[in-house]
Amino acid sequence: MTEPVQAGHRGLRAADVVAQGGWHRGYVRVLAVASDGDYGFALVDGNGDGAELEAEAWLWDSGQWAPGSSSGAGPLDQVGSMQTGGEVGEARYAYGRAPGRQVITVSFEHRRYEVPVGQYGVWAFVKVAADPASYGVPTLAS
Repeated sequence: MTEPVQAGHRGLRAADVVAQGGWHRGYVRVLAVASDGDYGFALVDGNGDGAELEAEAWLWDSGQWAPGSSSGAGPLDQVGSMQTGGEVGEARYAYGRAPGRQVITVSFEHRRYEVPVGQYGVWAFVKVAADPASYGVPTLAS
């Protein structure tokens, strides 16, 4: 999945998640990755079988992407069309499954964003909030 170039540095890539995240290269699958500014998000299948995913927050620090917090996201087959409410710094993230789709549309802070669905049928979105105090969350656009 190709990430757009960020102002001042490149976007988070699956290769960053594998290299910096402490995962075993022989088993890990990075299912989805997204970034905006200095904040990133990755959905990771650490042992490649879909049994237990990790939702990871990432931060641009000292010229490279570094892992932040991580939490269990459950099995791949139970990821809904949208999981939301996560924060990384001033950014909000969401992810979900959309098997058979190439793109989904996310609404956040009164704007719509086209988000690609990756090869595993999973997508990820992260966006720096214009007003972090508002605690708005991304939603699927109808």
